[in-house]
Amino acid sequence: MLHLLLLEFAGLLAGTMNAVAGGGSFVTFPALVFAGLPPVAANAPSTVALFPGTMASTWAYRRELTGVAGLSLRVLLPISLAGGFCGAILLLVTPGAAFDRVIPWLLLLAALTFAGGRAFGQALARRVRLGTPGLLVIQFVLAIYGGYFGGAIGGYAGARVARRLPPVVLRIGVTLLSAAVTAGFFWRLH
Repeated sequence: MLHLLLLEFAGLLAGTMNAVAGGGSFVTFPALVFAGLPPVAANAPSTVALFPGTMASTWAYRRELTGVAGLSLRVLLPISLAGGFCGAILLLVTPGAAFDRVIPWLLLLAALTFAGGRAFGQALARRVRLGTPGLLVIQFVLAIYGGYFGGAIGGYAGARVARRLPPVVLRIGVTLLSAAVTAGFFWRLH
């Protein structure tokens, strides 16, 4: 019964986090592992469980979704789906022991990206001009990561809350949570 309550709370918290600031899989994935699922087996339901909330928050943010760096969603969507498919296939062929060893590093990458990704991206954009092909390659690689690990998505109510809360407070909270989860998985590995 405790596991069921933990998973229900994790699902609600993760859905809200994803809509507000992202990082919901930092709640659902460890909760599923704590409930007894092996990491590879926990990865898929974590992603699938957050998917309806992702669609709901996408709908809530539909007016803000215009594309990235001049690339329309019509261009980005097929690239993202192809990368996500490749990542999912990669996950299916990864042995469980190998995934156990790589998961703390994937969590660390997600935590660092969440914590400093925006600043890093802005600094990189000032120094490097990628052009459309470069942006499409980066989107494809990010989608592979998302399909492989599903690290980080939301809910309609969470999206409404996101518009009212200070983004810096949310970012700090998710960053602290992601750092704690990442440290826990490194401790579990060693």
